[in-house]
Amino acid sequence: MSIRYFCMAAVAAALAGPWNVSISADQSAMPRTPGDFASLQRPAPPDYALESNWAALPAVVDAADRVPEGAHLGDRQAQARADVFYVHPTTYRGLDNWNQSLDDTATNKWTDDSVVARQAAVFNACCKVYAPRYRQAQAAASMHFDGDGGKAYAVAYADVRRAFQYYLDHWNSGRPFILAGHSQGALHVQTLLREFADKPGFRARLVAAYVIGIPTLEGQLARDTPWLPVCARPTSTHCLLAWNAVTRDSDLTAGIARNRQRLQHLSGTTQGATSVCVNPLTFDTRKPALAAAGNPGTLPGQPSSAPLPATRAGVLGAACDQGYLRTDVPAGDDYATVLLPGGSLHFNEFDFFFDSIRANALRRVESFR
Repeated sequence: MSIRYFCMAAVAAALAGPWNVSISADQSAMPRTPGDFASLQRPAPPDYALESNWAALPAVVDAADRVPEGAHLGDRQAQARADVFYVHPTTYRGLDNWNQSLDDTATNKWTDDSVVARQAAVFNACCKVYAPRYRQAQAAASMHFDGDGGKAYAVAYADVRRAFQYYLDHWNSGRPFILAGHSQGALHVQTLLREFADKPGFRARLVAAYVIGIPTLEGQLARDTPWLPVCARPTSTHCLLAWNAVTRDSDLTAGIARNRQRLQHLSGTTQGATSVCVNPLTFDTRKPALAAAGNPGTLPGQPSSAPLPATRAGVLGAACDQGYLRTDVPAGDDYATVLLPGGSLHFNEFDFFFDSIRANALRRVESFR
C-alpha cells in the first residue's frame, strides 16, 4: 500500500518552521518547493556504520542525553534494558533539494536542538536511544504527495528502513524496543510496522509504537496491522499509542471529514474513521480526560543547545474527543507554543506532556520485562 494516503493528515509537518514564536497568518503560508524532482541530484545516501549519520546513539554524547533540570528520572541509558528507535519530524526547509543532505550542518543542529532534545530525550530514562539522521523530505513535500513530494518521502523512508535494519543487525541483540516517531517520522514508523510485521522476533520484541502527530485511523489500524492493538492501559505492551493535539476550542469538523474520506478511499468504507487518541496524561482509554492539576510536568523554554529547563507541574490538561486531543494552551510566552491554522498544536505534542510520557515509558518497559 502506498504511504501517500496517510501523509496528507500530517500537513502540519509542512509548516516546520522555528518554534520560538507562534506562527502568524503570513508565516503559515505554504512553503515553497525546490523545483522538479527529476532534475535535482539526490543527496548521497548515509552510511549507518558511521556515528556521524546518527543524531543519537547510547554510547555517544548527544542531544538525546539531555534531562530537565532537577528531574527525578535521569539519563539511564547506560543500564537500560530496552531501546528506542526514534524517527524525527520534518526540520528541513531548504529549497536546494527535495531531500536534506546529511552534510547540512545547520539543519542537523536544528534537528538536535528542536526535537532530539525535546522529544527523543523523553525516552532516555527507559531506553538506549537510537535516532538516525536521514534524507528527510523537504517541508513542502507533504503538500505534493501525488507527485514529487511522494518521491521525496520514498527516499526518506528508504534511509529510515536501512537505519532500522542496521540497528537490528548490529545493536539490538534480541532486546525489547520502542518505535517512536513524530509527524514525518511517525509516517515512517507506520510503514516500518507494516513492512517488518512478519520479520522474526519483531512483534515479540516490540514494547510499543508511538505514532504521534498524524492520524492513525481505527479502521486503518485494523486493516494494516491487525496484530497491533491500541495501548489501552498504562502498562499495555505490544501495542500502539497515538494522539493529535488541538486547542480546546478547535472545530474538528474538517479533520473528521478528511479522515472519513481517507478511509473511504483506502477501504471503501467509513467504518472506523475515528483517529486513535490515547491521552498522554492518563495513558488509559477508560480515562480520556485529565485536568491540568494531574499533569506532572510540561517542558518550557525554547529549542537551543542549552540544558533543558525544569519542567512545570499543573500547567495544562487535555481530553480526547472524537479522535483528537483537546489541549489547554499554557499561559505566558516562555513555552515553545506554536499555534497552527485550525487550532493544531502539532509542534507541542511531546513537550506539553514531557514528564508524563517519560514516566510512563519507563513503567511500560518495566511491565514488558
